[in-house]
Amino acid sequence: MPLGIYIHIPYCASKCRYCDFDSVTDFAGRQEYVRVLKSEIRRYADKGISADSLFFGGGTPSVMEAELLAELAECCREVFGLKGEITTEANPDSADFRWLKTLADAGFTRVSFGAQSAVEEELRALGRRHNAAAVQEAMAAAGEAGFCHRNLDVMVGIPFQNAESLDQTLTTFAGLGPDHISAYLLKIEEGTPFYRERMERFCPGEEETAALYLQTVETLRESGFEQYEISNFAKPGGECRHNLKYWRCEEYLGFGPSAHSFYQGKRFYHPRGVQQYLDTDGCMFLDEGPGGDAEERLMLALRLSEGADLSDLPENQYRSILTRARKYQKAGMVQIQGARIHLTPEGFLVSNGILADLLLEL
Repeated sequence: MPLGIYIHIPYCASKCRYCDFDSVTDFAGRQEYVRVLKSEIRRYADKGISADSLFFGGGTPSVMEAELLAELAECCREVFGLKGEITTEANPDSADFRWLKTLADAGFTRVSFGAQSAVEEELRALGRRHNAAAVQEAMAAAGEAGFCHRNLDVMVGIPFQNAESLDQTLTTFAGLGPDHISAYLLKIEEGTPFYRERMERFCPGEEETAALYLQTVETLRESGFEQYEISNFAKPGGECRHNLKYWRCEEYLGFGPSAHSFYQGKRFYHPRGVQQYLDTDGCMFLDEGPGGDAEERLMLALRLSEGADLSDLPENQYRSILTRARKYQKAGMVQIQGARIHLTPEGFLVSNGILADLLLEL
């Protein structure tokens, strides 16, 4: 089966105040970085590996010259016979028409904008560099450039957000013509400015955030977006094929610092740090052990609205999971259809606890 390719672009124009991702604001070494990425990718040449998705994440890929990203995509074509979906993340303030057109002409099919909110006060609190008007301009430019799929990211539970402001964001974004919207709950990570400044004081409480999440599900459904994963919504045909590989426990290779891989039954990753990645010529990996067992496959599948098929499990495990699932079914958090179970939006809100219980005996 063709695998997925992830390439980490660690550069940002500035760090958002909530961000804990592996990124830097010094672009000086980007040419050397691309050279090392190509070197790492080419180590897989002549291994008979094919790929049908490529995803550039970050960081902010749109601060890199489009020509460099196109070079990396071409390298993946040479090594993996890449055919299919090519996605890049981008920020609305750094993705102009020329940048987008260059990538669309190079075969990129999807652009995912880190929009987060359509409310100026919320964007300022997050430390975003763009305003709401820039999102509209970027989406229009991406459509004119020829991108088949346009994604928008939304953050839920952020400072100063309430039901009215979230409705403004969702309604505005749905009207810009995306076929995919991701809605992520804010998590304040230790070590970030948000953590040091105790920004949770200005965020909705736990119950209000849960209500905002359910509001997101319903509002997007009314706008034609079906939920296909805990945080992802798409119009028919708009699902991100690359990310579906993660949740369906399919293989992928990650290139660049902090990039994770699942290949030949093993999970491994590069440690954080751009300079260390360059100094070791992309050859340092940390082992996460084996992957893809029954527990992991079920855990990942239950992130999807399609859920998990239990029919291949041993009879005792199958019966145990169904028995445990029935109590959540009564609470409206799980649906059972024959041998298939899936979480409802209410179940997604407390999925960690439900999964720990369902998979207790695996």
